[in-house]
Amino acid sequence: MTTPNIPTRQRYGSGDESAGDWVLLHKRELLWALVALAAIVGGFWFYERSQSLKSQRAESAYFQARQSATAGNLPLAVSDLRKVVARYEGTRAGTQAALSLAQTLFDQKKFKEGIDELKKVEAKAPEDFRASIHVLEAAGYEELKDFTAAAEQYKLASMATPFPVDKAKYQAGAARDYMAAGKSDQAKAIWTELAKDESSPEAAEARVRLGELTAKPMTT
Repeated sequence: MTTPNIPTRQRYGSGDESAGDWVLLHKRELLWALVALAAIVGGFWFYERSQSLKSQRAESAYFQARQSATAGNLPLAVSDLRKVVARYEGTRAGTQAALSLAQTLFDQKKFKEGIDELKKVEAKAPEDFRASIHVLEAAGYEELKDFTAAAEQYKLASMATPFPVDKAKYQAGAARDYMAAGKSDQAKAIWTELAKDESSPEAAEARVRLGELTAKPMTT
């Protein structure tokens, strides 16, 4: 008597129904994975939405603070701008408020105070604002006659900007301040580099300044 030909049971992972079997076996794990994915997507959306709303509020607060300055009420402008800077640190509007605050303080001859406000926002400011921050700090140091510190800020501005024309302009500013500080070697090094680039708008001045720095006093 022959043995009936009974089809063997399909092994797990093979055949048309294996995917469905796997889903049934791992239903709980799949459910938790979908929940986790939904949480991630929802969290990302919420973060982006909250950041957008924060930026909008910051812009509104900044322009309201600017109205005080435009009206000539400098004490109120300083107070309002400080609130915007403190509340919206790291945002574009918060950084703009810091720049406006520093300029308002400079207008009142409070240069050291203005520089201090700028230094508070340096680290968290958006990258495209950093060159402007350093340039304004340099202007404050120039008013304080601290030309060495001003030169250092111009150098930082030149490193922060992605634009070659602005980079050369800030380097020239650093060289002028080094000359004003009596630091001829530092100034000469910068002017020498600027003079090499014939396409630079600062090249002509660089050659003139190098002539001034290298000229020997005439003997009588």
